[in-house]
Amino acid sequence: MSIKLDEYFDRETFSRIKACADQHETPFLVVDLKTIDRAYDELVEGFPFGKVYYAVKANPSNEVLGLLKDKGANFDIASIYELEKVMALGVKPEQISFGNTIKKSKHIRAFYEKGVRLYATDSEADLRNIAKAAPGSKIYVRILTEGSTTADWPLSRKFGCQTDMAMDLLVLARELGLEPYGISFHVGSQQRDIGAWDAAIAKVKVIFERLKEEDNITLKMINMGGGFPANYITKTNTLKTYAEEITRFLQEDFGDDLPEIILEPGRSLIGNAGVLVSEV
Repeated sequence: MSIKLDEYFDRETFSRIKACADQHETPFLVVDLKTIDRAYDELVEGFPFGKVYYAVKANPSNEVLGLLKDKGANFDIASIYELEKVMALGVKPEQISFGNTIKKSKHIRAFYEKGVRLYATDSEADLRNIAKAAPGSKIYVRILTEGSTTADWPLSRKFGCQTDMAMDLLVLARELGLEPYGISFHVGSQQRDIGAWDAAIAKVKVIFERLKEEDNITLKMINMGGGFPANYITKTNTLKTYAEEITRFLQEDFGDDLPEIILEPGRSLIGNAGVLVSEV
């Protein structure tokens, strides 16, 4: 299916894309930074209590990274390549999370030596590697969530662990000298069902309560991952709608005393900003 750019983009954005088309041979990719700028502001407005960790894998270009750095974003990093890119732009290690649950020991050590102290995990082997290569660091465990039938790209088959295993890992983290810090989840990329966040947050609440009661571990953070959809040919609910509903889910389970909330947007920040221009 094809679309007409002047029907899909607002007049200002279409004018900028057309200006590029007049200057370059097709096909080429246009990424509109003003669209990303607006999307970031909308996310911060919708979740004023949250910290944004941009998923660098979505678009690691220096122009995008530089814009988000200047706006105060943090960064979700999945590789040494991404780490070196953001740190070359002046991003501080405390603004970085090593969000990949599958990683080599030498890469963990490289992140640690750069000053990064926040790590995701979902297995005992990985947790033990972190304890050796990044002693004393903060750990958050990624859990499995539902939503595979309503997300365009489900991720639970690839990352995450069951609730009981997540609790065991956080207890083990404390025994290994790490700080059991929080829980993360991802409801699936391009998730159209807002209720998927409700189920995931409820599961996180159970883990928080059980660890506190049974093991005297007080978790401090929920990483809600990404999943907010971009508008392609099929329109989705507005980000404002997602934010209002997800905030309600959080308050129903945690009241007004919310733990630290992290968001890891990728597609929702940059998906609407890029278009491949080609003559047909």
